[in-house]
Amino acid sequence: MKTVLHLFIIILTLSSCNSSKTALENKDTMPQTIPAATYLITEVNSETINPGALNITFNPTTGKVTGHGGCNSFFATYTTEGNEIAFSPIAASKKLCPKAISQLENDYFTALKQATHFNVDGATISFSNTEGPLIKGQLQVEAVKTPKEVDYKDRLRVKYESFSRTDFDFILLSKVQAVTSKDKGLQKTTITPMPADDWKALKVLIDAIELSEITTLTPPSTAHQYDGAPHASLAITVGDVEYASPAFDHGNPPKSIEALVNKVLSIKENLRKP
Repeated sequence: MKTVLHLFIIILTLSSCNSSKTALENKDTMPQTIPAATYLITEVNSETINPGALNITFNPTTGKVTGHGGCNSFFATYTTEGNEIAFSPIAASKKLCPKAISQLENDYFTALKQATHFNVDGATISFSNTEGPLIKGQLQVEAVKTPKEVDYKDRLRVKYESFSRTDFDFILLSKVQAVTSKDKGLQKTTITPMPADDWKALKVLIDAIELSEITTLTPPSTAHQYDGAPHASLAITVGDVEYASPAFDHGNPPKSIEALVNKVLSIKENLRKP
């Protein structure tokens, strides 16, 4: 009788272990989805990153990602199957930054390209491949304010950049001044007072835009990707938060920001007039 009882206990124990093992395996292989959200990158190649320096925003509806690499804004597409992920080649603006920042950005973009798997655990997202972990990020929990909730005052800045192999144009507008430059290194700039009427008109145009949607805009044409048109981007900064658009063709911005872009370019041309 004791032998039968011991045998029953052994079978029950083995069955329980196998069930637990199966449950763990199912948990590891259970298909996941990435929510529409922005993640602040906290680790790249196991190196701790200051939260806010790098970020990535996922849009499951369009299958696109946008973000900031520490120096430049970027965008790409992505596909997922189960826990596997693949990013398309990353397109990014071409701003020049200090060597250390540029190296961090390069490491970040390289890690994204190498990622083959992802995991979402609560507010944490991570990417890896067969060689180990690559990137870890934390959900950005700060609520995005709409233009109507923003206290603009002197905390609003509008930046427009365009460049090609031969030309570069930089425009940074604030309530107080306008900074323009055609020098890629921004060593030579022209600073002029910001016309009050133009600033007022800019604010009206910004009020008509949903700031949180700027980062997910789809460019109406893609000639800039093969040097068919100058590469352009628009960024609106409120305090410490920047809303940067994906790259688009200079002269053909997304419809929702077309009026604003045209106004920025108009202000630049008027400032250059004698």
